[in-house]
Amino acid sequence: MKIGPKVYWRKTSGEVIFITPQVDSPSARETTKEDDMGFYPQLRGYDPEQVDVLKLEFDKYTEDFQKAINYRMNPDTKTMEFTYQSNSGSGSQPAKPLTDQVTELKTRQDSTEAALLALMDTTIIS
Repeated sequence: MKIGPKVYWRKTSGEVIFITPQVDSPSARETTKEDDMGFYPQLRGYDPEQVDVLKLEFDKYTEDFQKAINYRMNPDTKTMEFTYQSNSGSGSQPAKPLTDQVTELKTRQDSTEAALLALMDTTIIS
C-alpha cells in the first residue's frame, strides 16, 4: 500500500512542524492525527487544537520539498507555499509548488495545441 506524507502545521502561522514519511509497504496502514501526535516525538507537546494536517498523495511535492529553500502552509487557503532560490540572484520568491506549475503549463499547452489544430483545419478548408 502506498501512503503519502502528512504535513502538520500551526493553524495560526502556517509554520510546518513536521512531515511524516511516505510509506510503500504491503503492511502499511493509514494513521489518524491522534495516532501520529502520540507516535512522532516531533509532534508531542503540541495542542492538537492548534495543529492542522494536510494529507498529501504519494510522491506529491517530492521534488518541491527537495528544491525549495523554505516551505509553509497558507492558513487561509490551506495550501502549500514553497520558496525557491531565484535564478537572477536577487533573492527568493514565494511561489506555487513546481508540480502545480507544470500541470498548469501542460494544460495550457494542450489548449494551445487544440486551438492551433482547429485554426489549421479552418485554414485548410477555406
